[in-house]
Amino acid sequence: MLGLITAILQDQMKQGNVIRNVGAMVDRLPAEAAEMQTLSKLEVDKLLAHVAREPMQHAWQLAMHGMRRGEIAGLRWEDVDLDKGKLNVANTRIAVGSDIIEGPPKTKKSRRTLPISKPLEAALRAARAQQARDKLSLGEHYQESEYVVRLPSGQAVHPNLLTFRWKKILESAQLKHVRLHDARHTCATLMHLQGIPIVVIAAWLGHSSAAFTLSVYTHSQEDALLDAASSFD
Repeated sequence: MLGLITAILQDQMKQGNVIRNVGAMVDRLPAEAAEMQTLSKLEVDKLLAHVAREPMQHAWQLAMHGMRRGEIAGLRWEDVDLDKGKLNVANTRIAVGSDIIEGPPKTKKSRRTLPISKPLEAALRAARAQQARDKLSLGEHYQESEYVVRLPSGQAVHPNLLTFRWKKILESAQLKHVRLHDARHTCATLMHLQGIPIVVIAAWLGHSSAAFTLSVYTHSQEDALLDAASSFD
């Protein structure tokens, strides 16, 4: 908040509306940024095996492929081309209080086209088939929506429900708790540890700066440190 107020007052100084930036005069308390928690490759494998029969398995596949919560909730079937193996991140649904705000991704770089991996393709095809069965079962009571991730009733899933279900899934899979957003950090970290160029990872996540991706979204993991230690042998 202090950083935001300082930036606002600095802009007002440039416009001549205030004579000094009092925010810049406040002493900052030294603090270390909290290290983000990520899942290891073995933990990711365990998680995806656990959710294999989940009704929303594809939502967790999308999360582990580095998509934001709003991008998962806002993904529409019209944005998915399974035949060509491409997925367009072109729409988001974000919870703001009791309202759902829908619109394009937050930045130009966030709007991107990604290739669909084989595991994700299988999950998406299974989801589409299940939604067809749900529609047949409920008939006129089915409330069909355009979204890829939806409830058995056909309605769009609330973004907050994704966060709630993520926590429950980690508990039932007996995995440590990490935030749903940490799935993005996990995606970036595992790609980095596999030697994917950082500029490619930045493009995959929808970042405008590869330096930002490297400093914020890629983290060391214990297994990687052990591999580093073995290099001394």
